[in-house]
Amino acid sequence: MKRAWVIGLVVASLGATGCQASYTSIRQVDATRYHVTRTKQGFFTYYGTILDCQARGDEMTCTEISDL
Repeated sequence: MKRAWVIGLVVASLGATGCQASYTSIRQVDATRYHVTRTKQGFFTYYGTILDCQARGDEMTCTEISDL
């Protein structure tokens, strides 16, 4: 029950910021590296970024490489 409450609180806080993000594309570069396109919409802006993601075991580390 506590887990559902925490998830609900996180979702509510993200919705309160007015900024939404969606991941629109993923392209595999090599065996453990991917390029991910993320689009974000704020109150008065709409923009995107390209992320370079490296998979290491169960984790994935991403760094922003370009603004769209």
